[in-house]
Amino acid sequence: MITNFYVDPENVQKDSLKMVGEEAQHILKVLRYRKGDEIWVVDGCGTRYKVIIEETSSDLLKGRILSFVHMENEPTCQVTLAQAICRKDRMDFLIEKATEIGVHSIIPVVTERTLIKIDKISNKKNRIDRWKRLAIASMKQSLRTVLPEIQNVIKFQQLISKFPSYDLSLIATLDDDAKSIKECEELKKGARRVLLVVGPEAGFTEKELSLAKAQGAIPITLGSRRLRTETAGMVFLSLTLHQLNELG
Repeated sequence: MITNFYVDPENVQKDSLKMVGEEAQHILKVLRYRKGDEIWVVDGCGTRYKVIIEETSSDLLKGRILSFVHMENEPTCQVTLAQAICRKDRMDFLIEKATEIGVHSIIPVVTERTLIKIDKISNKKNRIDRWKRLAIASMKQSLRTVLPEIQNVIKFQQLISKFPSYDLSLIATLDDDAKSIKECEELKKGARRVLLVVGPEAGFTEKELSLAKAQGAIPITLGSRRLRTETAGMVFLSLTLHQLNELG
């Protein structure tokens, strides 16, 4: 079975790379790889390397690059998921699964009805660092070569200002004027950078929806059943990638 390991892109040279810390320890002490063994390594920037191990110590591995491939198992479209923050274990689950499915970037968002308020999130850096570690593990497991960017936590009003930087912005809602992904003709018109916006389980306020629509966001329904916010994020991402011919 193919196993990918992760190397910090800063530790990759033209013909060689080095791995340090926990990843090197896992390869050498847990999996028992030795000098002369070949491994596959991804840098999270789109490249997978075939490497032969040439030098080792307790927490250091140096290898020579034998070959490499670019953008293997990656969508050609960049889909960003702006997700209302949910409970810790559910957010962790979402980060893992969205990475597997093919998300390009995740923006954690605080809305008016989000139970977790931005000024109440303690150790925000530690939480984002944890999400990044989960994304790395999921990237390796799913054989991806690009590590999704986990952006800083922002408020909904800040998110709206980002809409113009995308080709298309879609917002999930149960409102009557929402259309299904299949009915969204805009996805078929060459959109390469797409933003998906998912609110908390209580939904967006009328003010938030109005602001989003005023900035060009298209309301999208995910069906008649009300989904948990982390479920909605994964369903929205899957349907969008499928419609873009990037999944299934």
